Amino acid sequence: MKINAVTLVLIFLISIFAGCIEGGSSAGDREKIASLELEINNLTAENEELSSNYAIIQQTLDAALIDLNSSNQDVNNLTLTLTSLESYRDNLANILNETMNELNQTQDEGLLAQLESQITNLTVEMEDANSEILALNNQIMTKQSESEQLLATINALQSTIDGLTFDTRQIVGDCPMDNPGIEFVGGFDDGTGAGIEGDGELWNDEIQFRLGECPGNYGRILNLSKNYWGPSGIAKMGDKLVFAGNDGVHSWEPWITDGTVSGTYMVKDVRPEECTVNENTGEETCNNYGSLTYQDFSGINRDNYWPELVSGNSKFFFSGYGEGGGMAEVFVSDGTEEGTYLIQDQWTHEYFSSNGWWDFYFVGPRDLHVIPSSGNHPDRLVYSGFWAHSGDVTGEEPYLTDGVTTVRMGNIVPEITEAGPYCCFDFLGSKPRDFTHVDNMIYFSAESNDNGRELYRYDLNGFGNNRLFLIGDIRPGIEGSEPEQLTPVGDNKIYFSAEVDSETGRELYFSRGSAVNTNIVMDIWPGDNNSSNPQNLISHGENIFFTADNGQNGTELWYSDSTVTGTQMVKDINTNGSSNPRSFVLSGDILYFTAYNEQYGRELWKSDGTEEGTVMIMDIYVGSNSTFDWDLNERLFGEQMILHDEKIYFTANSPEYGYEIWQSDGTMQGTNILLDLNSGNNSSYPWWLTSFGNKLYFTATNIEPYPTDGRQMYFYWDNPGPVINI
Repeated sequence: MKINAVTLVLIFLISIFAGCIEGGSSAGDREKIASLELEINNLTAENEELSSNYAIIQQTLDAALIDLNSSNQDVNNLTLTLTSLESYRDNLANILNETMNELNQTQDEGLLAQLESQITNLTVEMEDANSEILALNNQIMTKQSESEQLLATINALQSTIDGLTFDTRQIVGDCPMDNPGIEFVGGFDDGTGAGIEGDGELWNDEIQFRLGECPGNYGRILNLSKNYWGPSGIAKMGDKLVFAGNDGVHSWEPWITDGTVSGTYMVKDVRPEECTVNENTGEETCNNYGSLTYQDFSGINRDNYWPELVSGNSKFFFSGYGEGGGMAEVFVSDGTEEGTYLIQDQWTHEYFSSNGWWDFYFVGPRDLHVIPSSGNHPDRLVYSGFWAHSGDVTGEEPYLTDGVTTVRMGNIVPEITEAGPYCCFDFLGSKPRDFTHVDNMIYFSAESNDNGRELYRYDLNGFGNNRLFLIGDIRPGIEGSEPEQLTPVGDNKIYFSAEVDSETGRELYFSRGSAVNTNIVMDIWPGDNNSSNPQNLISHGENIFFTADNGQNGTELWYSDSTVTGTQMVKDINTNGSSNPRSFVLSGDILYFTAYNEQYGRELWKSDGTEEGTVMIMDIYVGSNSTFDWDLNERLFGEQMILHDEKIYFTANSPEYGYEIWQSDGTMQGTNILLDLNSGNNSSYPWWLTSFGNKLYFTATNIEPYPTDGRQMYFYWDNPGPVINI
């Protein structure tokens, strides 16, 4: 019965949520004040409605009591009627008996007939009376049942009124650290679940309903050390985000968050503090470099090292340094400290010849690409790595791991000397790059001694050593076609750009995974060594959008269905040169991107693949000035334009607000600034825009009232409210 009562209360209270305030953004103090006033007005209305609903419960109880009294009165009236009818029936029985006796004693035939008729009539009246008595008994039983049900309802309503407990509490841990909130809860203090009966507080299963959200529509998740880069490498793993963070104590290490302050923490100090003692002075020097730290090797003629972090559904993988430093390795984590570990030490040989340093350019694992779990297969990682174990060495080759078992996908370039395999290190290797996958096929480019850099595939469902294939020697000889922009579509199909020869240049290619069905789509810029240089490839169903230069219109937006007739320029956006479209984002069948022309500068555009359907959405920075005057490296700054909640969110520059986050639904009217975090034309420079659940995450700097806190992680959401202020 308590459940029914609670259901009734929830039905009464559900109308409260219909008046939830809508989250929005404010660009100044007036907007903030107006927003606060709106919250107060909504809260006042909600409190009044809650009081009204409580009164409805009491009115329902009073009405039930009236119905109970009426039902009891009906029972009494029916009982009196029944008593009168039973008395009438008894009188009929006496008359019938007397008539029967008189019939037995008379010999008068006329009187006999009269008496027999009278007996018949009395018998019918007796049957009618008994029928009426039976009906009255049924009515009395029905009314008594109604009275019992009304009494049960009255008890339930009274129990609801007497047993419901209300409480207000802070929800600091579930709100941004700079926007703690208060929630209103109701339920039964009866010890349900982990609650304590009669302690005056509602917890866990004792709570039947909640009211209240974090105030505002954005806030800070954590407060790490003051540094320019801030949290980076943000990736989604199931219902959490993982990223590289620096708390000022442990340096750059893996962190995780569920979007709340209490659910944000460092996963593990993978590379603890390292201390050395000066043999002469005995002075100890300690440093904490962190596992996810950048390394500049330019002084010794090697590439710089950038740590990478990618995630699947339940695990994330990252490249970095373990305890003691050394060479970077690959780690796996399930988001817990005990579940974070080095997958395997691929670098165990300690000898390094001085000559080797000048020929060896490997600085650590790279091009990490995750294959999310599906069916019986766990999250898996593909990457380019080096292997140096005594008696077993290879150069930089492709590897596949699930965090437990790691296999080398192939030794495409084995180093062989006159005396046999190299003893200590293999300074060659195929240097695989640009991993991608579609279905059970992994595609990548790699170098070989005979073919140069060409396109390979690896069949995850293959057997033994028959999994790795050279798709084709697109450019015969040792130069290689240098495949780039590998973009899978549909069922084991892939688009990419490649150089077939010096005459054709770099053009668009299409492959179904074998040499016979790997072909140039179209020589977009014909002529000797002219390259259309296809870039920014993005799948659109079985087809693609991309950019290319045909030698006449400059670099513009193109579309292809893998046929010559179906490959064409969508629109010449900048008729006096290149519009250089970039930052491609698909929302349904519509492509959003930025493009430049002389009249408007670089602004936000959209296209449905047709010339008439390719239009500028809005001139945000009015005139020939560019709203998008950035061209940031995604490795350092993350995505700057993304799809979130069926809208496009992007970092834009305007004279009124500086660099801030904007949103667009694809119309000029629906394109506006989302948050002016650093008010006025001061910029917060949002980076690492990430759509996660119902929130938009990003990093930003110099946000009031923390102008010196460096770059931190924030989120924005359409706050459903209502917000409770006490």
